Order: sequence, then C-alpha cells, then structure tokens
Amino acid sequence: MTLRETLWTMAGSMVTGLVLALFAVLQAPFNALTSLIGVGVVIMYFRKFDRKGHRITFVVFSILYYLMSVFMIAVYQYIPAQT
Repeated sequence: MTLRETLWTMAGSMVTGLVLALFAVLQAPFNALTSLIGVGVVIMYFRKFDRKGHRITFVVFSILYYLMSVFMIAVYQYIPAQT
C-alpha cells in the first residue's frame, strides 16, 4: 500500500465513519441525506480501489471512526455546559 492509497483510505473511512455517526444522531429527513452521502463515498472508494485488502481496511477503519465519532458526539451532547 503506497502513501497515496493510505491517505485515500484514511480520508474515505473517516468521512464514512463520521457520516454514519451523523446518521445515528440526526432526525428523519436529514439522516436519509447522510446515508446517501455515505453510500456515495463507499461507491467512489470501491471503484477507485478494487483489491480485497484495501476494501477490508476501509471497512475496519470506517467502523472504528464511527465508534469514535458516536462517542465524541455523545460526550458533547451530555456534558453540561459550564457557566
């Protein structure tokens, strides 16, 4: 895996993880939009890289970024604002 492929994998999985986290948090009309963005990013990435190792890495890191994003969003929402 070259540096360019690594950066594409990192950027694509980060965007996908964040969009999935927003899908879990947002309400009805907006979560449909985020799911379409996520599907678009995945299709773009899978067309660009066709090796199985790249795709597995992409999915694993997307899940990790999703979990981190959901945790950060939950912390932001539930910590009371300090006055």
